[in-house]
Amino acid sequence: MKKTLKSKPFIILLVLVILLIIGAVWQKLMVNSENNQYRAVGNFVDVGTYNAHYYTKGSGNTIFVFISGAGTPCAYTDYYYLQNELSKYGQTISYDHAGLGWSSETNAKRDIDSLTDELSIIINTVSKENKVILIAHSLGAIEAIRYTQRNSERVLGIIFLDAGSPEFYSKDSELKSFAINRTLAAVRVTGVNRLLGECDVLLPMYGESMRYKNLPQSMREIDKAMYYKYTGSYSNFKNIRYINENAEKVLDGKLLGNIPILILSSDSGRLWREVQVQLAKWSDKSQQIMIDNAAHYLYWSNTKEAIKYIDNFLRGIHISL
Repeated sequence: MKKTLKSKPFIILLVLVILLIIGAVWQKLMVNSENNQYRAVGNFVDVGTYNAHYYTKGSGNTIFVFISGAGTPCAYTDYYYLQNELSKYGQTISYDHAGLGWSSETNAKRDIDSLTDELSIIINTVSKENKVILIAHSLGAIEAIRYTQRNSERVLGIIFLDAGSPEFYSKDSELKSFAINRTLAAVRVTGVNRLLGECDVLLPMYGESMRYKNLPQSMREIDKAMYYKYTGSYSNFKNIRYINENAEKVLDGKLLGNIPILILSSDSGRLWREVQVQLAKWSDKSQQIMIDNAAHYLYWSNTKEAIKYIDNFLRGIHISL
């Protein structure tokens, strides 16, 4: 009887290990299959440090550039509705950071000037002259601000989507971000994330729980495949290693002067409201709007509201259909 009791923990552990191995094999096989099934939509450009995937839609004298936040699996699917909507006003560009979406990986340091150098190449590949409006979600804010500091003559305005301020990111806990990323990596590699997803449990922190349900059927499987492939990716781990350093570099740079900015925010408590106020101070022409009942991916949880405010902002800076 005692031997049986003592062996139970070992048996349970053994079964768990076997299940995790099976999950890992399943994950590997499915990623390989999905890589072959879902080919890149759009174009590629060599930015010197990686082969960057980008997707354009629309035409005109203004370029709308979408900058994803940390870890967003695929910019093409994540910005689907906003890119369709803004393509009525001009040419739009969504692109994948290194090692995400259809972009290749890189071993180059993910410092803020490297990121904005790469962004400049992508924009200049589409047009070397047209003015730019940047649309940045979450951590993408510091890329948008840094690009503007270095190329202010090209930027007509910035739209921030529940983004943090450089002051916030300069003090944000990198250790916490590391821990979350590595935990999610383990969940992905062992197939647990895929199993949960197939049971309709998708992580809201990636926007997946909202985006998947609202995308057209033809794009849902692409989005889910990207989510399964990149949750807790090491490429994103390399990006978040430099959150504080990159934010400090932006803080050392100049304010944005009279470049108009629109800040759309979720009401996520007093501290986040203070961060939004900090962000508004980066421009002499800023407008900050708190959207009720909005999630972090507010352009999915409150799509119509976000588009309404963006339309008003564009009319205010004399960009119209």
